[in-house]
Order: sequence, then structure tokens, then C-alpha cells
Amino acid sequence: MILSVHAVFGAAVASLVPNHPVEAFSIAFVSHFALDMIPHKDYHLISLEADLDHKPQIAETIYRKFRLIRDMTLVSFDALLGVCLAFLFFFNPIHPSIFLIGVVGSLLPDFFIFLYIMLKHRSLELFAHFHCSLIHSKIILNLNQITGVLVQFCTIAILIAILFGVKALI
Repeated sequence: MILSVHAVFGAAVASLVPNHPVEAFSIAFVSHFALDMIPHKDYHLISLEADLDHKPQIAETIYRKFRLIRDMTLVSFDALLGVCLAFLFFFNPIHPSIFLIGVVGSLLPDFFIFLYIMLKHRSLELFAHFHCSLIHSKIILNLNQITGVLVQFCTIAILIAILFGVKALI
């Protein structure tokens, strides 16, 4: 799932336990893995592609930097959108930080993957294997980028409606 979907859902589940920040963080963290199990379409990060054609060294360096800047801009916009939507829908003036606890908890697994990709540190290798190979859905929906994002937002809208419906019944 994209970061904004994780952020919104993390804030939603955290808002269910506003008096318990550790629980809120834990539920949001675990929710990340639950969402990633659902078949979906992620956006494409071009900086992770292997270069198939061999360009001159200077051109290759410029092209790699361009791809990294493009991807960092996309990921940053996605995360910022998620924080804004989470704030808009789940900010609680009585417990003002609970939405942020949910957002951070839900985004942390992908941040660990980012660190692993950038650093290739052995301490993150087991987590990366768990997240990417064991948890993340192997079914990639055959959708264009916009439809893929819309399907993800519809999915969490349904899940949030179910969560709050169940909470209202309890």
C-alpha cells in the first residue's frame, strides 16, 4: 500500500484507543502488515530499477540522481498527503498527538525498508525479508497508477467504516 493509505489507516486505528499511546502505536504498526497483505498496486519507484543500458559515466550519474530525486519527491508527497488526511479526519483536540502516533507507527515498517535499501545493513535484513517476502502480497493488481491508488483509498474507507461500525456496536 502507498504511504498515505498507511498513514490514514494508522491514525484511524490509533484513534480507537486515544488514552493508550503505546497500544495505539502498536496497533498502527501491526496494521501496516495487515494492509500490505491485501492485493494492491503500488506506484513504481524508478530509482530501484537496474540500469539495462550503459550510458557514459557522467550521464549515468545524472540519470541516477534524477531518478532518486523523482522518487524522493513522490514518496515525500505521498507521506505528507497521508499526514494531512490523517490530521483532517482523525485529529482529536482532547488527545492531540494520537493521530501522529498512529501515523508514525503505520509508516515505520516502510521506513525500515527504506533504511535497508539505502544502507544494506545486516541488522535490517531479517525485517526486510519478513516484510517484503513473507508479509507483502504477491498479487499485484493489474491497474494503472491512478486506479491503483483509488482502489487503495476505497479499501481503507471500507475498513475504517467497518472498524468504527464495530466500535459503535461495542
